[in-house]
Amino acid sequence: ETYKARLKFLQENGISTADDLTTCMQRAENAVTQLAKQRTILNVRKKKRKKLFDALAAEESLAVSKALYEEGLSGMETEYAEAKAVLDACGFSRQALTEEKADIYEQLAQLNKQIRAERQKIKLCREIADSAAVMQRDVAAQEKSLHEKETEHSFTNRR
Repeated sequence: ETYKARLKFLQENGISTADDLTTCMQRAENAVTQLAKQRTILNVRKKKRKKLFDALAAEESLAVSKALYEEGLSGMETEYAEAKAVLDACGFSRQALTEEKADIYEQLAQLNKQIRAERQKIKLCREIADSAAVMQRDVAAQEKSLHEKETEHSFTNRR
């Protein structure tokens, strides 16, 4: 099963030589580097908006507390009021913040998925390279053994 998966990978990526394998691995490593840079930029954007995103989540989750407060029951109305104040003062609509947050998280999820795929390629390339070296040693040992047997056989036939 492992060999079938490796063969499929080699065929799908047009890899037929050790150089092709090295090139594929280098491309995957470069892709991981670029994707990681994009992810860092998104994480910085997310961090810059953390206070607003947290306030958005708090306001949403504490809306029940607000309703209870309005009915005369005390609870977490202070936290709700603080979150609402942050959002009211930020200059962005709640809808725009919600969309931005969803967009950032979706982009991060896609980047992480791509990074995992590229890392899997790198892993497969390394496994294939390692197994190719082992297979070459095995073939060389078999050829040597066969050659020794042939030499021994021709030597015994001469007698």
